[in-house]
Amino acid sequence: MEYLRKQKNISQSKLGLTIGVNPNLISQIERGWRKPYPKLLQSLAAYFGISVEEIANPDGTLKKVNDQIA
Repeated sequence: MEYLRKQKNISQSKLGLTIGVNPNLISQIERGWRKPYPKLLQSLAAYFGISVEEIANPDGTLKKVNDQIA
């Protein structure tokens, strides 16, 4: 998700505020400290214009997205 966020040139704070979550949650998710809940995955996917399957593994953890995929 960090790669996608940086591609859009948006900070963790702005992303959090845009999708309606605490910006600290974005940081914790990007660092792998927390797993995003399903509704948050849907919001993130919609914001980045991709499907939930493209951003998350079946267990709900974020996929590692790099410049070859995005």
